Amino acid sequence: MTRTPPSRGRRGVTLIEILISVVILTVVLLGMGRYMLGFSRNVRFAEARTIAVALASARLSEIRASPNYSGLEASYATTESSITGFPGYTRTTTITHTGGPRPTYTNDYKVVTVTVTSPRLAAPISKTVIVAAP
Repeated sequence: MTRTPPSRGRRGVTLIEILISVVILTVVLLGMGRYMLGFSRNVRFAEARTIAVALASARLSEIRASPNYSGLEASYATTESSITGFPGYTRTTTITHTGGPRPTYTNDYKVVTVTVTSPRLAAPISKTVIVAAP
């Protein structure tokens, strides 16, 4: 049996190299964790904004489809603080009438604004349409 003499080169990894690699790995993982926190927060804001836009659009669609132009204010101008299926959202509908009935007035329309708020939103969402007299 022949023995080979031990080589004189480096063998293994030193403690300092291990510590440096652990520090680099820690910095990378902390950076990724911070990125994921920001990403998940932005996803939650986007989801809340999408829900608010959908709630405002749904209300405007209801108003546009209403056959009772003269009774829009009585039917829809309100604040809803509890919307079924969407806890924490508040929807406010304001209707401003401009002009008057024809033939006396040439302008007869209503400006409808729907504003949706929620603690999850950075700012309220508002949508406005003009509904003309039939």
